[in-house]
Amino acid sequence: MESFNKYLESLYASKWQDLFDSIYPLLTDDNVEDTPACPLLLKVEDEEFYSNADIRIMIFGQETNSWYEPFHKDMNSIIGYYDKFFNSGECWHYSGQFWNGVSRFVKLIKERHPDKSIALLWNNITKIGRHEGIGFPSAPIHQVEREHFSIIPQEIEILKPNIILFLTGPNYDSVISEVFGDLNMNAVSDDFTTRQLARLELPNVGFAVRTYHPGYLWRNDIDKYFDVILNEFDRSIGVN
Repeated sequence: MESFNKYLESLYASKWQDLFDSIYPLLTDDNVEDTPACPLLLKVEDEEFYSNADIRIMIFGQETNSWYEPFHKDMNSIIGYYDKFFNSGECWHYSGQFWNGVSRFVKLIKERHPDKSIALLWNNITKIGRHEGIGFPSAPIHQVEREHFSIIPQEIEILKPNIILFLTGPNYDSVISEVFGDLNMNAVSDDFTTRQLARLELPNVGFAVRTYHPGYLWRNDIDKYFDVILNEFDRSIGVN
């Protein structure tokens, strides 16, 4: 069985000292706009289940709105934050629109494929957010991430999801492009523009789509969007 967590930890460790050295000035300068939060570091809860799952889903949000503590050097404890919040189920009690949207998508795919095992991972297209406040981090924080912690393609290579869903909205397409390079975006349905819903061609990913954040989707018939996504997934990939 593959040790997904071992590979993830090795990836993070290979970048860690350089990241810390680069972000440290932002932690000590009283004049910076934002204090960086800890990065979002992934952990697979049950590696055997994930390895054998029929469908592996990775859902991307935008960024964390704080992440327990300001950035610090203890990588293992930061991995523990993901374990505590996501793997232990704390996220489902958060009652925010994003997590309600994730729950709805998983419910719909389970209804379509009741005999299939489904594994879910959460990620963010921006790995390092701001410790205080909400929204996209300041330019210095984002620059450090882009130059010293551009790891999402490697995370995907390690975790090999069957379906990637970006619940990031079109205003984050530029961030997705920073991560993956120039985007080839295609319409999924005649009922939606590519701004509303687009299929993305990404390296090592069989099926990837981007649509709005659930904050928008809940006000605009979220099931219609998710049904079109799942129809396209079943048509183009299929789960036997």
